[in-house]
Amino acid sequence: MRHPKSTISRVRRVFTRVILALPAWAWGADFGFRPPRDPDDATAAALMLDLAQRILPVYQEADTDVFLANLTALQIVSGAYRAASDSSGSLRSRRKGKPFDDLVQRAILDGIYARARALVADARLGFAEAYARAFQELVSPLDNAQAQAIMARLEIPAAVYREPLRQAFDLWRAKGSLPEADALALVRTWHSYQSRRSFGALLPELFAAENRARYVAETDVRIPVRGGVIFASLVRPGRASDALPTLLRFTLDPAEDDAQRSAVKGYVGVTAYVRGRTPDGKGAVWPFIRDGEDAAAVIDWIAQQAWSDGRVCMLGDGYSGYAAWAAARLRPAALKAIATIAPMAPGIDFPMAGQIFRNAMVRWAQEHTNAEPLRAAIDAEPDAPWQALDARWYRGNRPYWDIDRVLIGKRSRLIRTWLTHPSHDRYWQKFLPSAQQFARIDIPVLSFAGYYGADAGALYFHHEHLRNQPQADTTLLLGPYDAASIRLGTAPTLRGYTLDPVARVDLPELRYQWFDHILKGTNKPSLLMDRVNYQVMGADQWRHVPTLDAPQHTGLRLYLDTRERDDPHRLLPSPSEGGGSARLSVDLVDRRDVRDPWPDALRVKQLPTRNGISFVSDPLSEDTEIFGSLRGVFDITPSRQDVDFNISLYEQTESGEYQLLFDSYDFRASYAGHRVRRRLLRAGERQLLSFTTERVTACRLAAGSRIVLLISLNRRPDRQINYGSGKDVNSETIADAKWPVRVRWHARSYVEIQTGKS
Repeated sequence: MRHPKSTISRVRRVFTRVILALPAWAWGADFGFRPPRDPDDATAAALMLDLAQRILPVYQEADTDVFLANLTALQIVSGAYRAASDSSGSLRSRRKGKPFDDLVQRAILDGIYARARALVADARLGFAEAYARAFQELVSPLDNAQAQAIMARLEIPAAVYREPLRQAFDLWRAKGSLPEADALALVRTWHSYQSRRSFGALLPELFAAENRARYVAETDVRIPVRGGVIFASLVRPGRASDALPTLLRFTLDPAEDDAQRSAVKGYVGVTAYVRGRTPDGKGAVWPFIRDGEDAAAVIDWIAQQAWSDGRVCMLGDGYSGYAAWAAARLRPAALKAIATIAPMAPGIDFPMAGQIFRNAMVRWAQEHTNAEPLRAAIDAEPDAPWQALDARWYRGNRPYWDIDRVLIGKRSRLIRTWLTHPSHDRYWQKFLPSAQQFARIDIPVLSFAGYYGADAGALYFHHEHLRNQPQADTTLLLGPYDAASIRLGTAPTLRGYTLDPVARVDLPELRYQWFDHILKGTNKPSLLMDRVNYQVMGADQWRHVPTLDAPQHTGLRLYLDTRERDDPHRLLPSPSEGGGSARLSVDLVDRRDVRDPWPDALRVKQLPTRNGISFVSDPLSEDTEIFGSLRGVFDITPSRQDVDFNISLYEQTESGEYQLLFDSYDFRASYAGHRVRRRLLRAGERQLLSFTTERVTACRLAAGSRIVLLISLNRRPDRQINYGSGKDVNSETIADAKWPVRVRWHARSYVEIQTGKS
């Protein structure tokens, strides 16, 4: 076998002789290049081959490993497959025993392709057979986690590389030449695109065969529970001789099946489905009713299996996150920890939030409990049918009792049951841990939540656990995420906002690292060093504190300017003098805005003031860090017995842009002090209304920025509308509006939030 050092030396000697023989123009920084029209142009392959062949003789790099990685790509695109196979082999040899980083993975990915192309030329094999042989040669020796990483990179579709490639062609077509670094990047992107077009169709069969060799999978497991059966699937490492701990997800959504990923991490992965649901997504379910008891029974069953070491942890997102808490409150002996992402808390954040029902509950019930999603037109967005139905509801004159008939055309017993319980009464309370049950939950708990709509449930469970068990082993992570990004792994941008680099964390992977700490004794992830860990937007930093309400933090209190003036009003450090009031009037009968979309972006150039009134602070004299939940007291005179408020907080930068600091928070005034008992307002009388937004944020506001408070009254097509008559809101119609809702804010109105870093 040729020693890798001698191979590298030979390659460098050949390159040196070639370089010395080059004419002077070859030492220039740029390469002339006339790109094809698009990546699929018939001339593209020849043009890229020519570019790679011109780079090869002059390419230099001081870092030998980087040199070999880039050399391999250049050789592949140049058609020198045997040389490319040797180069990637040299790189793999040099990196042996080192971290399985990007360079190693590139060496394996490129090595598979180069080896396959060499086999086609030397052994006269068809490409499919040659690629399968090369795949097996390089992937089979890897451990499970390494093999999974390679397969994950291989299955990135060619389409992902096509658009960057097209944009690069357009850029360099106009210039006529490109620098060496850009030329090299272009060659790599072309290689990624071109190679995937040749092997993409081969991957499913190759992956399936590889996984069959590595794992034992069972897809039709039936677990007996009292009065029924739970369907489940499981995956466990096939090469493991010892019993292993189990990671369980108890869910109603087959798309959440991550048993394979758990097995890759060295666990038995079990996905169990709520009573009535089968792994193919069929079967109607009644949510929340028996999940705790059924999940506990599944945990007991797992602990008795030969492949189990008797330890079970639960993970979950959304509904399955709720199921983890439902099981934890029953304290099954084998349950050792739970880790949730944006867990659903029935009666707290679903099917209503701030005690305001959302039309989305009907869609959720249709898709997840009845397994009957609405079908959109082929070219339509999946949300389009539901948005059209929301508009129909908004334009109509029917009580909210009929929301199911309007949206799905029939009465739903489940929706009707939910609407019967608009407060957080015993119906909802029985699904959540009681105070005594929270006090007895003594296993480690991890929760992830986001500032933009993935926080209310997680905050509820965290607060109640600590309130009833101050010594609880509970860890909370908060950052600029929403429900989707927090589950799928963070992208560089979120709805127009560019995340700080430190916020771009693979949170599902971090959860596995935490499980490794709990079950395998590895070090606790540094990002989870304290009980509460939050990312400060704009500071590119994480903070770690023992509690959300840190005593060392001071409060920034801003009073609403109530003097007569045009909008926007001011936010003041002390109450305004001279009386007066800030006034807002909203005609709940007006439906002319039915076609106007509600903004979704987190960073906008214009404040969305529909149905609202805004208050703006003076420019900040210095950088100011805020953290926590926005609290406040409204000193108001309402014209009706109830009103639904919407609270938004923005940073207005010196450039004039607005950055939303947390997801807008809706709440019903009659429930602001207590979720269980409704207390109507006194129409026409001045009164104080205290509130706390069930949202959290953390941001460093730059000196010169302003804080903007936007208060709106709810009139939206996608949720229940409160007309303020004092009746059950489900029974109200447009006829109850009678006249516009008016609210006046007086001088004692203020909002406040914590400031200062720990």
